[in-house]
Amino acid sequence: MGVVRTDKWLYHYNNRWMNATTMEEKVECQRDVIIRPLCNIFSTDDILGLHQYLIRMGLFLPDQSINLEYEKWSESLPWFIIQDQFLKLKKKWNGPDAKIYILPMNQKDPFLRTELGGKTGLSLDNAIVLFIDSTTTKEDLQALITHEYNHICRLSRMNQSEESVTFLESMIMEGLAEFAVKEELGKSACASWTTRYDHVSIGPWFERWVRPHLWKEGRQNYLSYLYGNKELGIPLWLGYYTGYKMVQSATNETDTTIQLLPLSADAFLDRSLFKT
Repeated sequence: MGVVRTDKWLYHYNNRWMNATTMEEKVECQRDVIIRPLCNIFSTDDILGLHQYLIRMGLFLPDQSINLEYEKWSESLPWFIIQDQFLKLKKKWNGPDAKIYILPMNQKDPFLRTELGGKTGLSLDNAIVLFIDSTTTKEDLQALITHEYNHICRLSRMNQSEESVTFLESMIMEGLAEFAVKEELGKSACASWTTRYDHVSIGPWFERWVRPHLWKEGRQNYLSYLYGNKELGIPLWLGYYTGYKMVQSATNETDTTIQLLPLSADAFLDRSLFKT
């Protein structure tokens, strides 16, 4: 499988979008050309619901022209950069196959730019959806697919799903994914959240917001602790940062991703600075 030629989708989308005269037509255009083909990998027939979800996760907006983006993508060819890195990792990690969809991201969302470096992705059981723009560098593309494909490999090894995965396992997944990025591309390619709280002691935060929820199951049940929640006072990216520090403190310089992928989340916790 590998990279799906969404360049063909974008070509047809752009032509139809340019002829759309109303917002309703533009929305319908995006649903028909971009959202409908993704329903299968998300196991849903709810096109409206999936459309809203993907926009929340970073998909470009229906009123956003992608004409210039498409032209730039035709020169930078992100599909081939992603495919090369994916095939390299699939062989190195003896990982499962996956379909990879590359789509333009929402350029009007400052959070995507400032907190995620203008790139983000979603991993499912056997598919990855990436949101990028024409300024996303080759290294950032490689880091993004490395992070997301590591999730696929981890889920495969652990035989878990979104409904069964614990908060602890979700944190370990994020930590492992950035461990893999560091291994493949160097520390400079890692996400900014990996060092976000290095200047403070997160021990009190861990005891208050993380430890009590470690074995809570189902991602929807602990999103505030994983991503942070301003209204509840939970620091942004707390679960992500904690997961990276957990993996970092549980490993040494000789450990490799292929060795760590089968290791249980409990084993990481027991070896880490957060051990009970």
